[in-house]
Amino acid sequence: MCSCFCFGCKGCLIMLRRIPKLPWFPSVSCTTKITAIQPQHNWRNIATVQEPAVIKTKTEVSTEKTTEWRTIYKLPIIRLVSAFNRLKIYQALLTAAGTPLAFALGEAGHISTHAASVCASIGVTGLITLTLGSYAAKNLVGFIYINEPEDHLKLAYVDFWGRRKETLIAIDDIPTVWDQSGPPRFSFYQLISDPNCSNRRYKLLHRLGTVTDPQLFVGLFGE
Repeated sequence: MCSCFCFGCKGCLIMLRRIPKLPWFPSVSCTTKITAIQPQHNWRNIATVQEPAVIKTKTEVSTEKTTEWRTIYKLPIIRLVSAFNRLKIYQALLTAAGTPLAFALGEAGHISTHAASVCASIGVTGLITLTLGSYAAKNLVGFIYINEPEDHLKLAYVDFWGRRKETLIAIDDIPTVWDQSGPPRFSFYQLISDPNCSNRRYKLLHRLGTVTDPQLFVGLFGE
């Protein structure tokens, strides 16, 4: 570098030309061609993925033969009996909610204490009556079905809470389940023992029920 700090003199230019190029400073040309990398679409080399063709073949589906049940006995009042057995649930809720309210109103002076006691007595008495009635109507048979081979019976009955229940009884177990002579003369219903549960007995009403197959019904339960 010259003392005048001017790069225009010849001596400075000659000195600059003699400076060797450093290896770690590569020469970079000002005019660089920037080529955009464009994807080359070679449609012949692209593997086309095709969905496998769904071939529908006719296959024979072996379905199990559904058992057909035929009604041989029905009790028309079974729905009323089921509703009666459910009444005690609402009675219990009403008594549990109304009794404290009646006594609270009695203490507040809105009603007399005697009226509150009467309301509570009616609620408890009604609940006891409905409970005893449900015990009497428990396990009452509403429908009796027989399958097509006539080797099993299906009994549909009402439980203590008014729900429909079903049980299966084999025809071969009938002689050991109930008496073939039928209900006694002055009996209102016939008791049927469950072979699967010795403590459970069903009630069959002959007089109020409707028999759709009298010959088969008499052969099974008697007249």
